[in-house]
This record gives sequence, structure tokens and C-alpha cells, in this order.
Amino acid sequence: MQFHIDPSGIAEPARKSHETPAGYAVRVARLKAKEAAQKHRTGLILGADTIVVLGNRILTKPDSREDARRMLERLSGRWHEVITGICLWDCASRHGFSASSRTRVHFRRLSSVEIEWYLKTGEYRDKAGAYGVQGYASLFIDRLEGCYFNVVGFPVAVFEKLCRKSGIDLIKDLIVR
Repeated sequence: MQFHIDPSGIAEPARKSHETPAGYAVRVARLKAKEAAQKHRTGLILGADTIVVLGNRILTKPDSREDARRMLERLSGRWHEVITGICLWDCASRHGFSASSRTRVHFRRLSSVEIEWYLKTGEYRDKAGAYGVQGYASLFIDRLEGCYFNVVGFPVAVFEKLCRKSGIDLIKDLIVR
């Protein structure tokens, strides 16, 4: 089985007024998968989108260092949710299966010195909520409820469930020889 990375070029759309955060993440993942699928006649496409939600507000990727600072200040000492929407799209049938995963994350209280230190790492760039759990920001997270892999941006268990729905048995089909 061969795998290729084919990034989607879509601009992430605005959230619809009636849309839940999970519904938004799934919709964007589906748009990404369908856009990438236009270039292929066969195979499977996996689209994904991870968002950070504080209250009912989605924290997108920061557009500046100052924006990242504001996000980290808001997350400091609080619980938030990380939601990843994924879509497994079959190019041949033009049909896809979608789902989402939700994880609660708690940041300990951060000092302004710690926030400045983190901003200097540059790790906040291109990260929803201005942080990556798998990097330096792991120092800020004191509790996590749910799937760690979801916070990284790839909910493995949800992916495996979508594969089963689409007729793929990962254990059988990906035997290492």
C-alpha cells in the first residue's frame, strides 16, 4: 500500500451560525478531502481539521505573535476542548465517511514570562489555539481527558473506526511482511 501527502489548498471557511464546533471541524475535513480527491480517480483520501474551542469560541491558527499571546493568555488556567474532524473519502465511489473526536485539555496557570518563552520557540505558528501538545507546550498541560492523538491532530481510534465502516481492516490489510 502506498501513501502520498497531497495537501488541500482550500481556505478554511467561516463557521455557519447554526454549526457546532464539531460540525464545523467535520465540514472542513470533508471539504479538504473532496478538494484533494478531484486530482485522483482511485484511492482513499483522508482529510482532517483540528480546532481548539474555548467556551463556544473557536481559536484558529494565530495570524501573528500578538494573536498567539492573546490565545495563550485565554487558555491559561482553563479547560478547553480540542476537536478533530476527519473524512475518509473513496475517490472511485465519490463517497466518504466522516466523524470527529473531542478531547478536554487543561492548561495550568501560565506566567507572562512562560508565555514569552513559548512564543520565542516559534512553535505556536500554524497551530490551532497557538500550541502543539507534542512539543514545548506539553509543559503547560496538567490534565487531559480523552484521546492524546486527537490533540496532536490525528485521532487514531476514530480513523480505524472509519476504515472499518468503509470496508478496510487495518489489522489485516496492513500486515508488516
